[in-house]
Amino acid sequence: MQLAGAALAGKRSYMQRVGIRLARPRASTAAPGLAAPESRAAAWAQLPALLESARPHQWAKNLLVFVPAILSGTILNPEHLAAVALSFVSLSLIASGTYLLNDIWDLEADRRHWSKCKRPLPSGRLSVGLALLAAPAAIALGLLLAAAIGPMVALAAICYLTLTVCYSLAFKRIPILDVSVLAGLFTLRLVLGIAAAGVFASPWLLVFSMFLFSSLCFAKRYVELVRAAQRGTAALAHRGYQGADGPLLLVLGPSAGMGAVVTLILYVIFDAFRQTFYGNTAWLWAFPLILFLWISRVWLMAARGDLDDDPVAFAVRDMPSIMLGAAMFGAFVLAWSGLFG
Repeated sequence: MQLAGAALAGKRSYMQRVGIRLARPRASTAAPGLAAPESRAAAWAQLPALLESARPHQWAKNLLVFVPAILSGTILNPEHLAAVALSFVSLSLIASGTYLLNDIWDLEADRRHWSKCKRPLPSGRLSVGLALLAAPAAIALGLLLAAAIGPMVALAAICYLTLTVCYSLAFKRIPILDVSVLAGLFTLRLVLGIAAAGVFASPWLLVFSMFLFSSLCFAKRYVELVRAAQRGTAALAHRGYQGADGPLLLVLGPSAGMGAVVTLILYVIFDAFRQTFYGNTAWLWAFPLILFLWISRVWLMAARGDLDDDPVAFAVRDMPSIMLGAAMFGAFVLAWSGLFG
């Protein structure tokens, strides 16, 4: 009887252990159904971080697509305006997708960066999985929209995407070339606007763009280099610049800016004065002066250490820059309308 009781107890113990083991899979199989709403809620909760990573403030750069239509006097044409507006949306989607991809590729370096560590991906506020889903979706939607506008717009968008990816993977690590590529990306925005509006491409405008944005990109690199030195780092991580390159950037940057001013003067003389849609071209002489003042301010702030490491973000927050931009817009309106002429 004792042996039977021991056997029965052993059997019960065995069944209890089996029951426990069988119960665990049942609990785990129920978990995905319960976790799905939680995961969806977590994804929705990350939408503000996803929007921040898309860098909507950088969409201000894409307003360059409107410049060719404005300078050609066709911006009030409803068909041209609609095409350019759609190209702006297309380019913004593609740019946001590439920003997400770049943040994924630079995740470890950004975690060690003095300011980029605060971005959603490096700080952990945005999951890599959600970014990997959103990036190709935004890029694909942007390319489809560009193709709907026209084949030349689609070609310009593909060139922009290709050059951006090449920059993120390789070119940004090569000093000087990285700035030239960034300036080329800005100029491609103008090319896309030219294709969308179907207007003549002024060579002065494209040369001016390369000089101006080279200067601004040199300012960005100079500020990053100064900030790195202040934190005891002799070089920029994954950028190829060293502490000794600071004086060179301080020469190249303002020189490129003054090159933009000279090019703008040549544009006014040899191109703008010949356009028939201006009511009073004399107001266009304000453009080089205002540009000189703004470029000088950017580099003054850079030399003082007061410039944001993103000159575009600085420009949209800096009151003197906003006032200079308003003055340039006012001069264009006066030149176009012919008032006080």
